[in-house]
Amino acid sequence: MVSSEPPVIRLSLFYILYFALLGCIAPYWGLYLQDRDFSAGDIGLLMAGFGVVRVVAPNLWAALAPRFPSSLYMVRLAGLLTLICFAFIWWAESFSGVLAVMLGYGFFWAAMLPQYEAITLKALGNQIGQYSRIRVWGSVGFTGLVMLAGLLFDVFSVSVLPLIMILLMAAIVFNSWLIPAAAGVREGQAQTQGFWQTLTRRPVLIFLLMTMLLQVSHGPYYTFFSIYLEDLNYPSWLIGTLWAVGVLAEVVLFWQFRHLAELLTLKHWCILSLMLTTVRWVLIALVPENLFLLVIAQGIHAFSFGAMHVVAMRYIQVLFPAPMQGQGQALYSSLGFGLGTAIGAWLSGVLWEAAGGVIVYLLAAVVSVVAAVVVWRGFDVAQEKQPH
Repeated sequence: MVSSEPPVIRLSLFYILYFALLGCIAPYWGLYLQDRDFSAGDIGLLMAGFGVVRVVAPNLWAALAPRFPSSLYMVRLAGLLTLICFAFIWWAESFSGVLAVMLGYGFFWAAMLPQYEAITLKALGNQIGQYSRIRVWGSVGFTGLVMLAGLLFDVFSVSVLPLIMILLMAAIVFNSWLIPAAAGVREGQAQTQGFWQTLTRRPVLIFLLMTMLLQVSHGPYYTFFSIYLEDLNYPSWLIGTLWAVGVLAEVVLFWQFRHLAELLTLKHWCILSLMLTTVRWVLIALVPENLFLLVIAQGIHAFSFGAMHVVAMRYIQVLFPAPMQGQGQALYSSLGFGLGTAIGAWLSGVLWEAAGGVIVYLLAAVVSVVAAVVVWRGFDVAQEKQPH
């Protein structure tokens, strides 16, 4: 008989490795591109392209899911193809070459997380409290990587970043074969017609718009935060530490959220988190030289990402029927971390040299306020506890 106990350690290890890889991309990929003499405009376009492919990939892979034996099979294949595509980074010299590599590996990398989230939630019986205890290890992996990499780059320079990334990709592929095959077996298939009917419901549209706006506001952070701090003469190890502060705050929230969840409704958690996100961008814009206030701004990451992500997982459960939750995860990932991040990165690249970092972060604050208004006017608290 197959054990009914979820493979917690191996599931957690995936999150450690996946978000350690994200810890290479979010804080340091912009610095790596700058080290290769790309301009701010080019960096913005490259990151926007990486975001755009993350719009297409999760939804395309979700549509193709019925053709695969299981979600786990998809994760294994996507991990291997991510590794193969990224290996060409050492031969990519031009803007178009680097863009091709980023689009290639981004297409397959973006396929993994939505499927893995669905596998994890299924293995845990959709217990959000237990999910946060596993997802927290992703934050640990991110934190450890950004701190270690910051120290390494002070010694060897950021040019070693691709080597670190390809080792992490290889580890992800290896770990995917340690997950029991039964963990990725699907229970039923989503119907396309029913999914589109679900997608046109007002609460679903509001949820997706909120998610996209949140990530648009994060565009300057993920694309230029490290460059912003480097221009202010922060050393690499301190830049890495500041990224780590944000993720450590996220870790604490993930670990304790099951005790905090009932203090507010989902709607009010969103409004609180979005308004704190606004404060965060204003602090980064206006007082980046003040290390104490910058640490506070990074601490708000617990809300601007941590709380918003856990609440989003619950909204997906409420708004999408069980057979459609994999598609719901893919849509959440593609419109938020894909389209939202792409728009934010592109706009940041366009405005960074023309208007400067201060204006760009203040505009990010405006976007997060708009997202809060969308939630306030669009969500109904009464719908939160009524699964669709």
